[in-house]
Amino acid sequence: MKRVDPLFAYLSVLAVIQPARIQDIENNAASLLGGELSAWLLEKGLLREAHEDARSNGMVIPVRRGVYFMTPKGKLLVRREGLERSIDNRRLFLMKAQRRRYK
Repeated sequence: MKRVDPLFAYLSVLAVIQPARIQDIENNAASLLGGELSAWLLEKGLLREAHEDARSNGMVIPVRRGVYFMTPKGKLLVRREGLERSIDNRRLFLMKAQRRRYK
């Protein structure tokens, strides 16, 4: 398995589903990161540690109690890796799926 930075993984999932709670990020990690990687991150509690790091470094801000949104500083970390198109596509398909569920 290829090792990944837990902070990068956390911010990648948040970029797609934001605004979100840490529980939402943990629940959606498998569908966005893959089963093996997400299981490893969840088993070791690395997503929660990354969440605390992101909060302390100003990469996420609370919009409601327990719900977080990325700051420009956090977006810069994810977007500079060349994933902006993939993130935008995943957000688009997620919004379409949600719209179908609500009809």
